[in-house]
Amino acid sequence: MECPFCGKIETGVVDSRPTKERTAIRRRRQCSSCAGRFTTYESTPEHFLFLLMKQHTPKGSSMKSPKAVLAIMSNAFKGLSEGIEKLVVKADRPEAVKVVKKPKRKVAAKAKPKKRAPVRKKIVVPRPKKVTATDEVLQIIKRHKRGISITKLKNKTGFADSKLRAIVSKAYKQGKIKRKARGVYVSA
Repeated sequence: MECPFCGKIETGVVDSRPTKERTAIRRRRQCSSCAGRFTTYESTPEHFLFLLMKQHTPKGSSMKSPKAVLAIMSNAFKGLSEGIEKLVVKADRPEAVKVVKKPKRKVAAKAKPKKRAPVRKKIVVPRPKKVTATDEVLQIIKRHKRGISITKLKNKTGFADSKLRAIVSKAYKQGKIKRKARGVYVSA
């Protein structure tokens, strides 16, 4: 069901119940994107027939006999069929149908080509690379020739202890850094 507010199709049924006349099902729906709520009515041909019968029965008459139902329905559909017949007769007459012709467009003589403005080249500025946490730690280790400890790395980067140890361990396994002493690392 399409949302009348935003046009999206993703809607969900919040509440569902029959109408008072029991001729349709009333559904309260909510859009999943804009959270708008709206009501829809769902009916079947049987419900439509029941509604027509109810509208066209005179007060006090009973709807129990099949003859009464057929008489009422034929009267209801007679009005509809007469309107349809008028439209068909009108369409069959050729003088009733007007053909609207579109005026032809005049083709201009060959025009001189317009001068084009010079094409400007876009200057592409490269985006600065985002420095990852691993890159940041490796840069700090490279700057310190004698080596740097985990506590100093933690103070300079501000990373959590577990994150820092994971980065150092991974870099050590990849051979990017060496262990100089216990807890002190140097660039490889």
